[in-house]
Amino acid sequence: MLVCTATVCAQNKGIDPALLAKAKAGDADAEYSISLSYAGLHNEKEANRWLLMAGQNGNVMAQLILGEQYDDRKDYAQAAVWFRKAAEQGNADAQDSLASLYDNGQGVPQDYSRAAIWWRKAAEQGEANSQYNLGLDYYYGQGVPQDYTQAEHWFLKASELRQGNSADEPHWVSSVADRTTANAQFMLAVLYAKGEGVPQDYKEAAHWAQKSAELGDADAQHSLGFAYHVGQGEPQDYSQAAYWYRKAAEQGDASSQYSLGLLYSGGEGVPQDYAEAYFWLDIAASGKVARIKPEEVEKFRDEAGSNLTKTILLQTQERARKWFEDHPAQTNPQ
Repeated sequence: MLVCTATVCAQNKGIDPALLAKAKAGDADAEYSISLSYAGLHNEKEANRWLLMAGQNGNVMAQLILGEQYDDRKDYAQAAVWFRKAAEQGNADAQDSLASLYDNGQGVPQDYSRAAIWWRKAAEQGEANSQYNLGLDYYYGQGVPQDYTQAEHWFLKASELRQGNSADEPHWVSSVADRTTANAQFMLAVLYAKGEGVPQDYKEAAHWAQKSAELGDADAQHSLGFAYHVGQGEPQDYSQAAYWYRKAAEQGDASSQYSLGLLYSGGEGVPQDYAEAYFWLDIAASGKVARIKPEEVEKFRDEAGSNLTKTILLQTQERARKWFEDHPAQTNPQ
């Protein structure tokens, strides 16, 4: 017969007695299951107590979660302790997280070589973020010798993992997995555009840029817009150029804002519209446009503005001001 106080019985309501007995006997897997049961009952104190015991007794999932909890609190030294315990048991998520700590020098001395070692261990188990980051290490020669062929190998691995959105999901980047896939696909586009580790092939570069752009990557959207703009890897199509520049411009990409503004100014792919041209060029002037001096952006903006009435110019400037309010990361310097 189970005898308990009213408080203890209330705490244990919904807990499997047989599982609790195993946990009290030191079974790490049972301790982890009890922790989950208490979490489901919204008893955080008991959930954490059993989680710590499970981690100390070697349950890999408990160790991973403890690492994540410390990481969320920015106690990176303790996060490293728990991630290492789980990583040494072969947990790919923990290996990826430990690699990130080494890469950033958080809780451990910064060590790119050790980061690459742990990323490789996770990458070989199919962890997409590690595959992407190992590809970056090979691309830049960070922690490993620079090797574009190896970079292409790991970017390709990371790019293959996306299974597709469900029918009711928006067709843009909506998860870490999507962003990792998009990033890897864009880096493949870069390799083919530059002929690094693969034969230079603008059509193949555009192919990978399209995949990444469709997942919402702003760099890829700009690259695809440029491909259509100049007819590099895609047939020249100003309308398509404007479409993809707009996607990136709306995410704050200054180079795309600049290019979109020029298309509106010249009426290429879009109806000629000096107000739209001024709007996008004014926003671009606050950012960093690749290979274009700030004064050049301002020159084209002011030329577009010279075609506007004072009323339309003031309305457009107000529209730009509101855009900056909604996009604080791209601040108007004026």
